[in-house]
Amino acid sequence: MKDYFLLALYLFVLSSVISNHKNHREAGKDDDLMDGLHIAAPEDRIKHLESQSRALEMELAYRSEAAANAVTKCETIRIELAEATQKYEREKKFSIDVARSMTRQYKGMQEDLLNKINDRERIIDTLKDEIEMQKAVHKEQLDQKECAMRKKDADATRNRIETEEFVKVYAIQLTKLRVKIMNRSST
Repeated sequence: MKDYFLLALYLFVLSSVISNHKNHREAGKDDDLMDGLHIAAPEDRIKHLESQSRALEMELAYRSEAAANAVTKCETIRIELAEATQKYEREKKFSIDVARSMTRQYKGMQEDLLNKINDRERIIDTLKDEIEMQKAVHKEQLDQKECAMRKKDADATRNRIETEEFVKVYAIQLTKLRVKIMNRSST
């Protein structure tokens, strides 16, 4: 590719020199006038043209070298650009994969958390129901104990009343018996 570029550059410079020379002739300029100088002798003309040719060859070499350097630099930049583009694409793919993975993990964690919350709510509801049942059972037990205590209190009250009546009856009978015994002993 460098050779084609150098050849194209050489042909371009050569064609511009030739076109400049033709333009000078067509303009009707003297053959003796070269680059603004009157050169009469053909040897001087040849030397002048040879020096111009060497100068043009040196300029062509300089420009060819600059062009070759530019082409090399351009190729290097293209390679770097291709590598940077590949690296960007890899990083982009990696970032997308990481984002997808994180999203998947986040959704999994969210679902797991919702399942745990639902399980805890079920446990709480079950415990509330159990507490309500325990309260009802406890209330029933308290009512039964209260009923039993009232029954025992009623039995105790009845027994006390019966005992008091029995004691009164016994006291009356004792009093009667004592009076009888005293009446017999006094007689």
